[in-house]
Amino acid sequence: MTQDTSTYYVWIGGSCDYGHKERAGGAAVVIELMEQREQSQTCLNSAESRQKKTKSQHNGTIIRRDVISDLHTTEFRMMLTLMIKVMQEIPEGSDIVFLTNAAYIQNFDKAPTSKSATRTNSESKDANSLAISCEPRWRKARANSDLILQCIEEKKRHKSVGVKIVQYHKSPLLIETHNMATEAMAKTRKEFHHL
Repeated sequence: MTQDTSTYYVWIGGSCDYGHKERAGGAAVVIELMEQREQSQTCLNSAESRQKKTKSQHNGTIIRRDVISDLHTTEFRMMLTLMIKVMQEIPEGSDIVFLTNAAYIQNFDKAPTSKSATRTNSESKDANSLAISCEPRWRKARANSDLILQCIEEKKRHKSVGVKIVQYHKSPLLIETHNMATEAMAKTRKEFHHL
């Protein structure tokens, strides 16, 4: 089997409306592919031209957009679910960079410990505990660990998988993911209320 030498830049954003009883959550991605030959050409460019290149995207080819939403969940769960889906669908041996402004997904590949899963908001020291702090105390020990463990397994299929934090207002593709997630949440809620 030939391993993929491409880099996939996955812009990922999420949204959740904690103020509603049914608490809808959503996540969306825009996936850019930069093939090896494009990467080589980019490396040959002068430092000056690389600095001028926009930071809003990596000038790859947009190959896909995807969005998910559900009720009684959080954007963190939706983002982890979509990350798993992306890692399953991208060819094995690839380099994947998730680009987001959501710092709490940086620990997508760190198994939660019993200590981190039971911290309170004021004691929170990592992204996992921040994301699960809204759950009832009896559910904290297992909240999101199922998805994090799936992320850890899927990551093993690839050459590298990482998360890069980017500035929201300077990233049009990231803004697009947040808009897609918010629209999907609204649609899910509307369908729920019209049942």
